[in-house]
Formats: sequence, structure tokens, C-alpha cells
Amino acid sequence: MHFPTFFVSAALVASATVQAALPKANEYKSTDCSGPINFGHHSAFLRDVTMDDTSHSVYLAGANWVGFSDKTKNGGSCSGTALTVLDGQCNNLDTAHPGKRVKCVRNID
Repeated sequence: MHFPTFFVSAALVASATVQAALPKANEYKSTDCSGPINFGHHSAFLRDVTMDDTSHSVYLAGANWVGFSDKTKNGGSCSGTALTVLDGQCNNLDTAHPGKRVKCVRNID
């Protein structure tokens, strides 16, 4: 079966658009989201994302996010106090909220 180039190109663009809109929470060991990703999270079903203790920043996109003071366990859910609304960009986990580290982020969309 042969598909015209237009339809193949349109399908690739549509796929890329859907990927870009998915919620993302990528963790980094650096404080400014530079260097290799420590842990990457990217899914249409992303809700609570616990931050690894070795991560110091998180790049957020595709949703509205709130940082929490605690987590039930690694890979668990957010707990404790909702500390701050986080920007859809790089956030320093140690300084996003004065005096408390963000240990979990929640997609509130």
C-alpha cells in the first residue's frame, strides 16, 4: 500500500503535536534542569510524580502543577502540604518554596 507524502507528513505532525501536549515532569540532579535527565516522566495519565532524593530540579510542561511537602514513597503519591503552584518550566526543588523542599508534584488539570 502506498500513501502520498502529504498524508504521511500530516500524520507525523499530528503525532508530534499530541506528544508535546502530554504532561511532562523530568527530574535533573542539577538545580537548573541542565545535564542528563535523572528521571523522565511523560504520559497522558501523569498525576502524582514523586521526586527522587537525588533530583534537585524538575522541568514541568503540559499541565498545571502543584508542589507538595512530602510523598508516600518513591513511585507513590503526594502527601503533606500543598506548598506552591509551580511554573511550566524549570523549577528548583530546594528553593521553589522557602524553607521546604518540594518532594512531589501533582498535575491538577
